[in-house]
Amino acid sequence: MTDKEIIQMWHEGYTRLTLAKIYMRRYNEQVKIIRLDMKNRHVRFITYKEALNRVERILIKEVRRC
Repeated sequence: MTDKEIIQMWHEGYTRLTLAKIYMRRYNEQVKIIRLDMKNRHVRFITYKEALNRVERILIKEVRRC
């Protein structure tokens, strides 16, 4: 999920908490596929708090830019 997608969904009316859940799910789904490869077996899943931190940083940048 890119920064632009997060900002667009936020403008559509999603809350930051909902965006964090969506971001976490999508990220962890991608990690499941990546971990199937032997080289990338140590890539770790992110928690809800880490996802919320990422989403909030993106939204704060967007608010400050406007």
